[in-house]
Amino acid sequence: MAGTSDPAQLTPLDHSGRLAPQWKLPKAATCLAALVGCWALLATAAQADGIDDAFAAFKPDAPGCTLGVARERQPPLFRAYGSAELEHGVAITPETIFEAGSVSKQFTAAAILMLVADSKIGLEDDIRKYLPEMPSYGAPITINHLLSHTSGLRDWGDVAAVGGWPRGTRAYSNLETLEIAARQASLNYPTGAAYSYTNTGFNLLAIIVSRVSGQSLADFTRDRLFKPLGMAHTQWRDDFTRVVPGRAEAYHPTADGQVLDMPFETAHGNGGLLTTVSDLLIWNEALTQGRLGPVVTTQLQQQATLTDGRRIEYARGLFITTYHGLQEVSHGGATAGYRTWLGRFPSQGLSIAVLCNAGNADAESLAHKVADLYLPPAQPAPPADQPTPAADLTIRPGTYVSTGPPGILRIQADGDHLRLRNGPVLRRVGADHYVVGPLDITFRSADIVDVRGPDGEIEPSQRDDGAPPTLADYGALVGAYSSREANATVRLSVRNGQLTMVPSDRPSLVTALKPLFKDGYVADGVFVRVLRGKDGKVEGLRFQTGRAWNLVFQRGDP
Repeated sequence: MAGTSDPAQLTPLDHSGRLAPQWKLPKAATCLAALVGCWALLATAAQADGIDDAFAAFKPDAPGCTLGVARERQPPLFRAYGSAELEHGVAITPETIFEAGSVSKQFTAAAILMLVADSKIGLEDDIRKYLPEMPSYGAPITINHLLSHTSGLRDWGDVAAVGGWPRGTRAYSNLETLEIAARQASLNYPTGAAYSYTNTGFNLLAIIVSRVSGQSLADFTRDRLFKPLGMAHTQWRDDFTRVVPGRAEAYHPTADGQVLDMPFETAHGNGGLLTTVSDLLIWNEALTQGRLGPVVTTQLQQQATLTDGRRIEYARGLFITTYHGLQEVSHGGATAGYRTWLGRFPSQGLSIAVLCNAGNADAESLAHKVADLYLPPAQPAPPADQPTPAADLTIRPGTYVSTGPPGILRIQADGDHLRLRNGPVLRRVGADHYVVGPLDITFRSADIVDVRGPDGEIEPSQRDDGAPPTLADYGALVGAYSSREANATVRLSVRNGQLTMVPSDRPSLVTALKPLFKDGYVADGVFVRVLRGKDGKVEGLRFQTGRAWNLVFQRGDP
């Protein structure tokens, strides 16, 4: 060992990523003789201890996570914490298979780009060339729009949820996602004008891969991606009933303990990749080395540009962001009880994969705690917050409702600060300018707030501090409301003094509509606005979810 400077020879790890039993940290005299090599060992041991600390909350008898870390010219490090299967006490190992959630999207995107490289698909092709079932919305939706979440298409899962059957309650397939998408008469916004994350686009891409190549997405990616790269443990959940040896079951914590939370659907392409952390590290290394060819390598990471010229963080199945001032190429995932993250920091030769089967795990935060152990120190902290003017404490509190996706800001004064109601403090960074979490808030006037999200999109929100509804107002809303786009009818009624909503074909699902003001309600995170005619009579309801901005139900049975 003395005199060697090759890091690969200086970090002897067992399969768990720990220092192998036959190796011990060298004595001080030895370190003086081989300073570089010993420093590598000491750094590796310190990083390993820090990783264990980051994952300390995951106990052997509870769901947990597995981690893979690859550093240029060093052997990979693997860790495993918690249980893969609670009923039989099966421990998670680095070889355990998890569902990757939306980390899967980059694989669907790569399959499409393979077909682009084969000259079988063009990025600017109208999707109706391959999906004639889809309606025309005026301007064409292109393959590129689907890849970058700029199509304007509503998320099929949100549409299904408004109709009373969210994902997990029915065994949706890609054909069902196409059928739901084809029913939508309008978009969230004009194609290419904005960004809204939608699984619909990637389910449609999976169908396009099949129709163009003559193979299913599962077979195409097996032959063109997984086998050539040596990703031996990777496949798609295109049949949720198939037995997958070594797969971790997914769970979600409740007040009474853990419950199973598995993705019982065959829809895939948006998610549904079954894989291991070691296979994901192979994938990242292949992208770093350009092993998939120039088209996939470059186009996968090309950020999208909106019609007004703004460039967004989303590329094609990947986010291109910064962390510690360094470029980060990454994507997270959440399907049922699985929580995942895969990212790399190209300038540092660092790649991190986190796969969890705990619904309350924050895979991205865990990955960044690991990254903190390897990356240079973060940039200096931003300047201190500015004091909140007394005038703002008086005129800013109120309820502001987004005119696009369902953003609702309920701001209140709390001492000498503004804060979100029952939430964090708004940090003042300039005149009429505040930040809270990932949101950047600018008060354009006394009644209009511009909210800028982490993706750079700016959504105007209108103050609406109307009086709360009365029982008579509730009574005026009682009745049926139907939507062809959602293929659903919901019925509103008053129960024990509360307005409730029930899907006509699912009477067990009773949802309380909590009033914000007379014609504005919230139901499980969905904003519901009452639509009235010129005579003031109720004509319908407009549902706004995070991924379906303007879904209208007309009053009356279909």
